[in-house]
Amino acid sequence: MVLAYNREGTGARTILLVTGLGGHANFWNAHRPKLAERFTVLSFDQRGCGANRAREGVHTLHEIVGDAIDILAEAEASRVTVVGHSMGGVIAQCLVLDHPEFFDAAVFSGTFCAFDRYMEFINDLRQRVLDAAGTVTCGHLSAILAMPGGDVLDPHYDLMGRIQNITQSMADEVLSARMRAPYKFDRREELRSVELPSLVIGASDDMLAAEYQSREIAALIKGARLEIMNGGHFFPNTRPQRYWEILEGFLRSTDR
Repeated sequence: MVLAYNREGTGARTILLVTGLGGHANFWNAHRPKLAERFTVLSFDQRGCGANRAREGVHTLHEIVGDAIDILAEAEASRVTVVGHSMGGVIAQCLVLDHPEFFDAAVFSGTFCAFDRYMEFINDLRQRVLDAAGTVTCGHLSAILAMPGGDVLDPHYDLMGRIQNITQSMADEVLSARMRAPYKFDRREELRSVELPSLVIGASDDMLAAEYQSREIAALIKGARLEIMNGGHFFPNTRPQRYWEILEGFLRSTDR
């Protein structure tokens, strides 16, 4: 059974938006309406999250990829551009490598191509906090790690507002499984074979998916466009205007 998903707009070209660890489609709320003016936009809450909170799963990369492909098939989508942020960018890599027939372009946003020792250390730390103190406290740590440049007064990020509004958005066991999903991920050599028009967006002050990861992805994919901005790990939302300018420019340049 296909997961519940959102479908907005009626354009001939489809944009598939894939969220990261948080798993909720509302991550893209700042950009979905504008995209829907020109494209058909698909987004979805992942298993254990939001509208699909009751859907059981094993919460692996393979499972999320399968759910995304099922949604594309159900929606009879064609000319699909995938836009994935953070772990959603890892899913985007898996989608274009394993199911290239669906895609005509890709955007890898605030993501990584290898779950290396640096990322393992951060995730191990978050896992220990989750085990000891639960989802909300782990969310507090993640919000701080995602801060742009440590500027706690940045009104666009609103660190204190984020911390105060963090709730248990998924069961602890679901979050734990999702946090384990990207361990050992490394498909760098395969990325050399990607021939799709590709955009890689990173942030210079991203502590969770550091800038060097974006640079490596762009170096591996032939002809990939690289854009480095700022705004911490959640830069699509902390710097929405700049993010939209970059994304919209790429989509226009690849519209055929």
